[in-house]
Amino acid sequence: MGNEQRMADKILKNIGGSDNVKNLTHCMTRLRFVLKDESKADDEAIKNLDGIMGLRKQGGQYQIIVGNNVSRTYADLMKLGVSGGAKSNEPIEKKKLTPKQIGINILDAIIGTMSPLIPAIIGGSMIKLLVMILNMTGVLSSESSTFNILNTIGDAPFFFLPMLVAVSAARKFNSNVFLALAVAGVMVHPVFMEIMEKAAEGKAATFAYVPVMSVKYTYTIIPAIVMTWLLKYIEDIIDHITPIVMKNFLKPMLILLVAAPIAIIIVGPAGILIGTGLSQFVFFVHDQLGFLAVAIVGALWPLLVMTGMHRVFTPTIVQTIAETGKEGMVMPSEIGANLSLGGVSLAVAFKTKNRELRQTSLAAASSAIIAGITEPALYGVAIRLKRPMIASMITGFVAGTVAGLAGLASRSMASPGLFTSVQFIDQDNPMSILWIIVVMVLSIVLSFILTLVLGFEDIPEAEDDLLDAETKGDMIVEAPVEGKVKPIESVEDDVFSREVIGKSVAIEPTGNKIYAPITGTVTSVFPTKHAVGITGDDGVEVLIHVGIDTVKLEGKPFTSAVEQGDHVNSGEIIGSFDLIEIIEAGYDPTTIVVITNTDDYDSITSFDTVDVSAHTSILGVVKK
Repeated sequence: MGNEQRMADKILKNIGGSDNVKNLTHCMTRLRFVLKDESKADDEAIKNLDGIMGLRKQGGQYQIIVGNNVSRTYADLMKLGVSGGAKSNEPIEKKKLTPKQIGINILDAIIGTMSPLIPAIIGGSMIKLLVMILNMTGVLSSESSTFNILNTIGDAPFFFLPMLVAVSAARKFNSNVFLALAVAGVMVHPVFMEIMEKAAEGKAATFAYVPVMSVKYTYTIIPAIVMTWLLKYIEDIIDHITPIVMKNFLKPMLILLVAAPIAIIIVGPAGILIGTGLSQFVFFVHDQLGFLAVAIVGALWPLLVMTGMHRVFTPTIVQTIAETGKEGMVMPSEIGANLSLGGVSLAVAFKTKNRELRQTSLAAASSAIIAGITEPALYGVAIRLKRPMIASMITGFVAGTVAGLAGLASRSMASPGLFTSVQFIDQDNPMSILWIIVVMVLSIVLSFILTLVLGFEDIPEAEDDLLDAETKGDMIVEAPVEGKVKPIESVEDDVFSREVIGKSVAIEPTGNKIYAPITGTVTSVFPTKHAVGITGDDGVEVLIHVGIDTVKLEGKPFTSAVEQGDHVNSGEIIGSFDLIEIIEAGYDPTTIVVITNTDDYDSITSFDTVDVSAHTSILGVVKK
């Protein structure tokens, strides 16, 4: 079994199994689960899995950040029987429509629709930038057919953006993809566009005596999103009124006859007005605050990415570039935000003593600096270590200030990085190249220095042992109770303290629940319920013994949730105890975890962990 498949197994186990998954999709870095019951998911266990960079809960989604290998992990999860794709067969729980919920729904619609389109938009943007550079350097003449073909290739994702949005939105809203595509196609059809151009020149355009506003739909987003959302309801209404014997031909005809006019008469113009309004708002903020607007967005950008709010800017950026040819507030702020995360990751890699963290940091730094992909750095380094996050935000403000004062603006919307920085080159201002270099160098150097100055709490090297054990596919024994690990030698029982019956760990409990430390079969439950034996599916035999000499209490403080022969999963509650009653009775509640078949294994390692809870690994078992 490969590492990706093993990670998929562990993810599925810790989110409650495939039966707890309504739907699964993914973007460039995140697995996006919709779970039936989020309480069944073990957040801490997910965060601590090797290869997992972070966890976010947003808009009804349980988002697990895995980085660039997300598509492979997604495929492995699908092989395990997870329901995936844009649609879910599970009924969606209807939530009360409050102003807050309406806002959440709108954001979710925009983010969910735009995220799948980012690769196409970035690809087109970079080709247009390539064409610009080739023209600037004299390699290609603007009159050459190669220039025009390349420019058309780069422009295609934008020109036909309403159709791309329609496909993505149809999947998001569970509408008919091809009907949505057909309606959006009307908006960019050459004949309709010609009618709109003539209308702009003063020639009235009507449909069935109803005036049609002159609108250019290429490069637009909101009309297609709104129309595709409405299409679902139009489909349902027409489906109800269409006779069964005529559904095959009459239903799609009626849907197009109803939806297309609504799109070009009502929704389209309204959507354009909304999109233009958003762009004008950005212009207003930028005009009022100037370079400070860029600085503020630069400082807040990591927080916007954390919440998913950064995707809300996508329609505005696209609209602004379409109208003016450039965007000078959001995109310039990303230079400092993205590269600062690369800088803090380099600083962490330089200073940390943890080999695993160093490797993670170097990979995250490369991703952020070279490609502008910041999730690995954000979730794997900055948020994880906290103070580097502060360093990144300070740098984002400073670099944003410089970028704003320099008047940098993007001609594309590719995430700013080393290779994509050409999008900020102003053909009419050669000094823009110098300012781009200054902002990039400043972002990396300042964030690097600030991270070293502010410092961070390094992750203990012992965590590497745990990761190594998990990577090898060897067995992990988890804590059966919440509490603090204490030296086994301090236990006032010679059998346990001298590890006579096997390798042991002692835990001074602070909670009252008993959890299964491994996945396996219950082989024994003592009549007094103070001790349970479990044999793991991999063969490891574990004894959980709550308290010293607590057998004398005759089971009074204990309850058991399992019986001999039951199969349990790690972290599952198998019993409980009254901690106060044990202490008041004069007994030591120290809980002992013993691997009773220690001799069957090559080595058993205790991890350097103090505070433990369910799913905290305490022993690594290596097979002979």
